[in-house]
Amino acid sequence: MDRNELVSKFAETVGIEKAESVVDEAMADIGIEGSSSMTNTDARDVCEIIHHEHDGYITLVASELRVQLAAQERFAALLENIPDPAVVVTFDQQEPYVSSVNDAFEVEFGYTREEAVGASLPALISTPDQAAADIVANWWQNTDQSEQEVTRITATGEARTYLFRSVIVAREGGEVEGYGIYTDISERKRREQQLASQNERLDEFVSIVSHDLRNPLSVAAGHTDLLLETVDDETVRERLQAVHDAHDRMESLLEDLLELARQGQVVGSTQRVDLETVSTDAWAQVDTADATLTVDAPVSVDGDPDRLQQLFENLYRNAVEHAGPAVAVTVGTLGEGGRDGFYVADDGPGIAAADRERVFEHGYSTDTDGTGFGLSIVQSIAEAHGWSVSVTESETGGARFEIRR
Repeated sequence: MDRNELVSKFAETVGIEKAESVVDEAMADIGIEGSSSMTNTDARDVCEIIHHEHDGYITLVASELRVQLAAQERFAALLENIPDPAVVVTFDQQEPYVSSVNDAFEVEFGYTREEAVGASLPALISTPDQAAADIVANWWQNTDQSEQEVTRITATGEARTYLFRSVIVAREGGEVEGYGIYTDISERKRREQQLASQNERLDEFVSIVSHDLRNPLSVAAGHTDLLLETVDDETVRERLQAVHDAHDRMESLLEDLLELARQGQVVGSTQRVDLETVSTDAWAQVDTADATLTVDAPVSVDGDPDRLQQLFENLYRNAVEHAGPAVAVTVGTLGEGGRDGFYVADDGPGIAAADRERVFEHGYSTDTDGTGFGLSIVQSIAEAHGWSVSVTESETGGARFEIRR
């Protein structure tokens, strides 16, 4: 605000000559006599002096102006401390012209305040393939405020995506101001596109699993049921029953995995799970031949019991496949009372240091008969619980998989 604006405000009440005299005297009191411009703080000080040294209507005007100027200072401080690029504009035939910007705007779009203030906003930040009219429309899309995604050119010449939020406010005398904030959402948009692509691949996977695994499983289960109805030998029936139970478990796992895949999840609801129980139950579901299991994990963890059992099953199968049918497997805890997690170790040949990262990749296997998905599933289940999994060398030189919480 400058001297003439202050005089104009007071002149509405006391006339131009009195207003000039009052304002000039107050300006002289604070040492800015003869200056035609001043900061908002100076103007507020002028109004403070007038308020105390005069009476009547002029003091009311001074008090009101003082409040307005204080509000403007607070707004300026707020604008400056907004972390996202922010701009204040006035309008000429709906064309937005810059009246103020914050530091973030200068940094993001590469214009100093001196360059930006007074310039047409579309001229500063429109993209090559975007007409200036589109930027004008951003402000007037709704009656008074709007929010939409826009593309703008940054100081580096890069086109980035922003969530643009704007509001239009009517001031005294019918003047209209616009306030806009640009929040960079380019990374969020990239992640959304990546997620959409992943979901497409997931849908393909669900379709393949549903058709290519269910069909042969149904055939095997059907033949097993028929044999159970016709075979009388008790030993054979016991073995067929074991096959039947395995088919049931495979069907249950398949249904759960398909449902979770459709939901975009890897684990379902969690509960307190006894680690010794779930690791022992998993051993019973794996063809372990002459392998042995030692469990020393008297702790409970929060997890999905079915997915935890699947995690152990995959680690046991990996041990038998790579360390041989007589492998000795140990399950133990990490940290005092298992506070850091648990591990599954074996006494086999171990995994070379160069391969320890790759073993978790989809499709990677050192066994020609392996699918390469077992350890990848282990990693997915662990990470879905908020844990991490890594492989190192066991005390006997074999592989040791550590699941840390």
